[in-house]
Amino acid sequence: MLMSSMITSNYSSVVICLLQIGPFQAHSEKSKVKVKIRLNLHGLISVESAVLIDDDQRDANSADSMELDSNDNMDHKSKNERPMHRQDLQIVESIYGVMSKQELLEAQEQEQQLAYQDKLVERTKERKNALESYVYDTRNKLSERYRSFATDSEREEISVNLQQTEDWLYEEGDDETEAVYTSKLEELKKLVDPIEYRCKDEEARAEATRELLKRIVDHRMAAKSLSAPERDAIDNECTKVEQWLRESSQLQESLPKNVDPVVWSHEIKKKEEELDMSCSKIVTSRARGHDNGDGC
Repeated sequence: MLMSSMITSNYSSVVICLLQIGPFQAHSEKSKVKVKIRLNLHGLISVESAVLIDDDQRDANSADSMELDSNDNMDHKSKNERPMHRQDLQIVESIYGVMSKQELLEAQEQEQQLAYQDKLVERTKERKNALESYVYDTRNKLSERYRSFATDSEREEISVNLQQTEDWLYEEGDDETEAVYTSKLEELKKLVDPIEYRCKDEEARAEATRELLKRIVDHRMAAKSLSAPERDAIDNECTKVEQWLRESSQLQESLPKNVDPVVWSHEIKKKEEELDMSCSKIVTSRARGHDNGDGC
């Protein structure tokens, strides 16, 4: 004997699952099948077990005979006692609505498209916020930190563009693409970057100047242990760099801050590297001379 049960959706008559229990053989009309079904918090149904229970009712005469044959010291069994026989049954589950391979691929592709759309929306939001923040931040810096590094015409042009961008953001630019927001931000940076570079390089240039002067002192101190020709050669290299730095600094001091510097911090750092290389060559030449027996 087989026992079947169908599970359907609450929202339609579509069959979700078919359960088959058995086969089994009932021994009496009072036999019954006990099925244990669990419904979890997510609304999913699972069949944990199925058991065949045989409930045999013995007649009264049989019960009386058993009582006569039993020992007087044993407990008497009730005439209504029902011995239970349990048998675990096989459960076969058939699930309907399983996706085909093509349907699964299409569903995965759709999921990827939705994920891409979510990321695109998030990136667009980030670019819009970045543009808005740049407008407010630049406006504040232009009236404070960047003020002395920008000409009147530069400040005027930037201020106008900042206001136009802000108005655009709250009107037709409220719902634009990531590319449009990025383009707007790049346009503003083209106007502001030269001023920002001047401002940042002023501090960097002062630091690079201090480092170069320190290197000059270090090289001259190290040269004291060398022979006179080598010491003079290193001192000559240091003097040339000192002169270049002095002339550049004097020219820079004569210019206003709102124009590009005559020498940038990276140029001063490059001079320091060149000085190190020149002095290193002089010391290396001395060492080679000693190896060849030409030393003092």
